[in-house]
Amino acid sequence: MNIAVATSLFAENKFDLFLAISYAEKNEIFAVQFYMSPNIQNDTKTVEKIRDLCEKKSIKVLCHSPFYIGSAAEKKHCEALFNIFPKVCDNKYCIFHFDEDCGVDAMLDDCKKLVDFGLLPCIENFYKDKSQSGLSANMEKYLSFFDKIFAQNISAIPVLDFPRLFVEEFSGFNPLLLAQTLIEKFAKRKIIVHAIDSISPRQDRDNWCAVGNGIVAYSDIFEAIKRFDVFVEYAVLEYENTAFIAQSIENLNKYADTEITI
Repeated sequence: MNIAVATSLFAENKFDLFLAISYAEKNEIFAVQFYMSPNIQNDTKTVEKIRDLCEKKSIKVLCHSPFYIGSAAEKKHCEALFNIFPKVCDNKYCIFHFDEDCGVDAMLDDCKKLVDFGLLPCIENFYKDKSQSGLSANMEKYLSFFDKIFAQNISAIPVLDFPRLFVEEFSGFNPLLLAQTLIEKFAKRKIIVHAIDSISPRQDRDNWCAVGNGIVAYSDIFEAIKRFDVFVEYAVLEYENTAFIAQSIENLNKYADTEITI
């Protein structure tokens, strides 16, 4: 499992992308997840500078799009996503939110277009409607979506944000069981994990704590990941400051029961 940090780490510094690169280099962290905001997308020189700097410093790149899958394969956006990756790059991991309001076939078509552009779409579980019926419909649709992804052999992988299941609105739905349902679905497959933790299901930023020190059942989650032989390509720490990074990596190392690449 590789560790990555998101550029959200420097929220107080206007999400400075180059501070994130510097932090990753200084702390020997394997990868950085960049957010392809419209401002960055339209700044070709900055995109190229990020690409060249990461290549020079041997930092791997992931990119998080602001688009939902189903409406992501716009040419200019795809070009910016493609160009932020070093020229020699096995997998151009681009993360998009799952859209519970979009048809499954439309999302599949979008994935195919992204793949044709040379990108590897990574689809993150995301919930707009947090009612019981909304959660049930979303989970069913997300799992059905990946059934078709696998059946059609489309190059796309799941991004599992487990903290999203431990929010206040879902507290009565057995969040750990929901997490284990997702993990079992991807047995013997590759996933990316988005990780934070919180001392409260409200998950306000003031409630955040190091991964493993809060309410998200990471110990049980990683036991399930090992039990179902799921391969975690990246664990991306999506905090908005650096206070919890070192302890989070230490705890993830313990849960993964292996040496984590940082």
